[in-house]
Amino acid sequence: MADPPAVSVLIPTHQRREALRRVLLSLAEQSAPAESYEVVVSIDGSSDGSAEMVASLDVPYPLTATAGPARGRAAAVNSALALARGEVLVILDDDMRAGEGFVERHRSHHPSGSRLCVVGAAPIELDDASPRAARWARDKFNEHLSRLARPGHQFTARDFYSGNASLRAETMREAGGFSESFAVYGNEDVDLSLRLRALGVEILYDPEALAIQSYDKDLRSLAADTIQKGQTATILARAHPGVFAELKLANPWDGSRPWLAKRSALLRLTRRLPSMRRATIATAVFLERAGLWRSPLFYRAVLDYAFWAGVDAELRESTTEGDLERLARELRRGPIDLLLHR
Repeated sequence: MADPPAVSVLIPTHQRREALRRVLLSLAEQSAPAESYEVVVSIDGSSDGSAEMVASLDVPYPLTATAGPARGRAAAVNSALALARGEVLVILDDDMRAGEGFVERHRSHHPSGSRLCVVGAAPIELDDASPRAARWARDKFNEHLSRLARPGHQFTARDFYSGNASLRAETMREAGGFSESFAVYGNEDVDLSLRLRALGVEILYDPEALAIQSYDKDLRSLAADTIQKGQTATILARAHPGVFAELKLANPWDGSRPWLAKRSALLRLTRRLPSMRRATIATAVFLERAGLWRSPLFYRAVLDYAFWAGVDAELRESTTEGDLERLARELRRGPIDLLLHR
């Protein structure tokens, strides 16, 4: 029987057959010997032929796929983790394209006994046909990567992402994998980083562990993700009450008084009329097409509303206490109060 590979690359995927094909082919061009790593694809409720594509793909490395109903990214990674044989795990999103030295670079950080989680660079590359909102997301995320690369940078809870990350398999299993309470978009990776921190695992950024990220979301899709990220932020805060001050939830009034008053009015209307959230995003899409995207604050304002609308909805649907109870009260402050008292 052949020895198990040293590295397992885990790829969760949902409805992205062609993107998945690209990342699997990029992993066929690695400088690492093909027998030294395996790829485990976890197909999360896809109906686009992803399973058939994986089964038919001719690649030099061992390739395994598992498929099940849509349960979210966290559950999909855990399904892949259950099949992984490598001592080192690399989590890679399906919209990436791995650089030639990707596997070797990640593996080099994890000798036996190491207690390290490595976040690799995942710069976004677009083309002329990319949505305007995707260009804004690219600039924002690539700026984030620049901050991570600064000498002496210390990771905070909100710095971490797991779309290109690695650690030893025993460390991931000790942490319990991803929490499957995060069934919709966002914050499952921050939750993992906090549990790793509690175990004494150091988080390191390596710009040379490179995977290029593609991004095709328009404003409507980006806003939908941001609403869900607001919802999952409250799940995160309940799971880790001691780090509330590090989360975006701790700063609901980060903005100018006029904007905060407008946002308060929109949230108040959204509470009374559930269709208001959809109408607000639809209006933003119209304004983007009309050229308002040129305003440097346009996307920030739209997504700020989307995030806090998600937070507010989750707080209304579940019991709150402590910091979250205070936050719920803060979000109900009226626009006049916010104009007069920040």
